[in-house]
Amino acid sequence: MNLLEVRGIVTGYGEMEILHEVCLDLQVGEIIAIIGPNGAGKSTLMKAIFGLLKIQSGQIVLKGKEITHLSPDRLVHLGLSYVPQVENIFPSLTAEENLEMGAFILSEDLTARKEKIYQLFPPLRELRGRRVGKMSGGQRQMVAMGRALMLDPQVLILDEPSAGLAPKLVGGIFERISEINRTGVSIIMVEQNAKQSLKLAHRGYVLASGRNRFTGTGKELLDNPEVGRLYLGG
Repeated sequence: MNLLEVRGIVTGYGEMEILHEVCLDLQVGEIIAIIGPNGAGKSTLMKAIFGLLKIQSGQIVLKGKEITHLSPDRLVHLGLSYVPQVENIFPSLTAEENLEMGAFILSEDLTARKEKIYQLFPPLRELRGRRVGKMSGGQRQMVAMGRALMLDPQVLILDEPSAGLAPKLVGGIFERISEINRTGVSIIMVEQNAKQSLKLAHRGYVLASGRNRFTGTGKELLDNPEVGRLYLGG
């Protein structure tokens, strides 16, 4: 069952068209990886799905309902969360305050929601009183993902979750993503770490020059000689 469908999206910045009739679908319980060279339009696609860019043509459908022109605040209420590559935390606030900001639209007590995040990211329990600006890159990424999960989204959009992390921390972030998925959250992930993301993903899409180039299961793309030569370093 398709949870999210992107149908022939055309968008960009001002007069510059970046995406040319891009399509993808996300099924319930799935992780999909979006890979491709720099400038392929991967991050632009994530912003378009989350309502941060004006869609020139095409449709985005969530659970059978068109959401093409809805604003991010409306999409959050419908079950989408987005973790951008940069500026994804409030550095002057503590880890716990960042989590609370993720659920600012709720008036209920947030203790149970925060507890779920601490179970997913155990290091944050001890760090909850520390200002996020003083944390390591890996810790900040956990805060960013935790904040995005505070509203129990059905779809989590991750833009370069391993960017800037020390190599020894990358595996840990991918393990967290897998664990989030096991809780029932469907995930769209853009990653430059293409091989590792395809190993984790159920399916993948390759974008090139703002267009769909290849699609298939993670294994199919990893085993595709042309994908390997062009996008996976051989």
